[in-house]
Amino acid sequence: MKSTIAASQRSVPFKKREHGRYWWFQTTQADYTPPIFAMLDDDEWRVMLSWYEETERDFPAGTGECNVPAMSMLLGLVMGNNISRIVQCGHFIGFSTLILGFMARRMGHKHSIYSVDIDARVTEVTRGYVRRAKLDDYVMLRVGDSADPQTGPEAAAYLRGAPQVVFIDSSHEAGHTLRELGHWFPQLQPGGFLIMHDVSDFAVAFDGMGNGGVKSAVSTWAKNQNLQLLMINDFAGPHHHGDRTVYKDACGLGIIQKPS
Repeated sequence: MKSTIAASQRSVPFKKREHGRYWWFQTTQADYTPPIFAMLDDDEWRVMLSWYEETERDFPAGTGECNVPAMSMLLGLVMGNNISRIVQCGHFIGFSTLILGFMARRMGHKHSIYSVDIDARVTEVTRGYVRRAKLDDYVMLRVGDSADPQTGPEAAAYLRGAPQVVFIDSSHEAGHTLRELGHWFPQLQPGGFLIMHDVSDFAVAFDGMGNGGVKSAVSTWAKNQNLQLLMINDFAGPHHHGDRTVYKDACGLGIIQKPS
């Protein structure tokens, strides 16, 4: 069955939707579909449309996806370099997991995404969409602490090698993020990347313990490890407006490359 909407126009109607999860489409008023959606075939796009509609209904308090800017950065990195071994710390209800899984299938890399989240309930939601998208051969979902030492060897066994990318978007708490960084950095393939969502001043409020969030953790950790850290939009505060910055996401993105 062919879609009645051209791939280039798939997500354009999102800019007219009022829910806050469509902020990127509202801010940019884009008359095109971003590559993370344009790359999908018709069946995959139907899964994503169902995901948007059903999760908006079932999670009225918030759906938590990292949205277009972060996933677009990952798309370029992963598909531009034929990356086949990715660890995801925190998948919540599955937006980024689905997009990463679609990338892996497009590249032909099975056993490519190892994703861990502490919440069993949201993991079952994600698992349902992974099955619906027929991504079971590409994605492993685990319920547990993403800083648990056991996850390192388990991920390497599933991925059949050291992770090339670790994407951290989990608790947002400074102390836990420090444990994740300390755990996963040694697991990374030399030359691999740690990528962290929510590194901005705005995202500091996501730390329920009030200890400075991901921004504090990664800044301190990178300095102590004498590693270069790229912080995108770390300056974005509570009153950030996406139309004033080149990178639109007020939550920001942090990137560290492991020396080779």
